[in-house]
Amino acid sequence: MPFHLKILVAPEGEAAGRKISLAEGENIVGRVAPPSTIVLEGTKVSKRHCVFRVAGADLSVEDLGSSNGLFVNGKRLDQAKLRKKDRLVVGEYTLEVGEG
Repeated sequence: MPFHLKILVAPEGEAAGRKISLAEGENIVGRVAPPSTIVLEGTKVSKRHCVFRVAGADLSVEDLGSSNGLFVNGKRLDQAKLRKKDRLVVGEYTLEVGEG
């Protein structure tokens, strides 16, 4: 099942509303590419912040030891299984999980 992340809140100068497609397998989010495949340039985003894993109809996220942590639906977590409409905070960004 294809998943995407919609940027709901972004740092000044970046457009909210952008959708980021997630590929099957690992999708590393961070401030620097490579190693990150999804780059979020906020100052509170770590070089390797978190990884989204897509395995068919399953989506999960894991913090990669980031300085500012990973928040899922308002709770700081090291890892979580995700569903449509879940909201995540990565640095200054608020992201929402979407399908399709």
